[in-house]
Amino acid sequence: MKYQKDGNTVFLVADKGENLFEALYKAQAELGFTGAQVKGIGALKNIEIGFFHCDEKNYDKTIIKEEKELLSLDGNFTFNEGKPFFHLHAVLGNEDYTTSGGHLFDATVAVTLEIYLQLNNLKVERKPNAEIGLNLCEL
Repeated sequence: MKYQKDGNTVFLVADKGENLFEALYKAQAELGFTGAQVKGIGALKNIEIGFFHCDEKNYDKTIIKEEKELLSLDGNFTFNEGKPFFHLHAVLGNEDYTTSGGHLFDATVAVTLEIYLQLNNLKVERKPNAEIGLNLCEL
């Protein structure tokens, strides 16, 4: 993982074989930011994604081992019960030109990963919400 920073913008590149989340958390630890918007593209494999069922208050998760185009990575950086937390969603391109996606739990870079972080000074905390079944942002 390598990155360049200009003002509040960071451009991060992770290489083949790197874990997406490990790269992001390493950059956050080195840069020390408290808030960020995340956008990215690239290619991933060993992707764990999920779909949240509001009525059941749980995620259905699946692991996609094969390589997929990362058409869109979108999310944010906050703190979840005091710990650094990247909340990411992904849209994946399939070989037949269809798409799939969901909440991103884990992934390995298949070719390259290019991410823009737009940093801010907000320190948003997530706290458990019993009615929803998730840790939600408290403002």
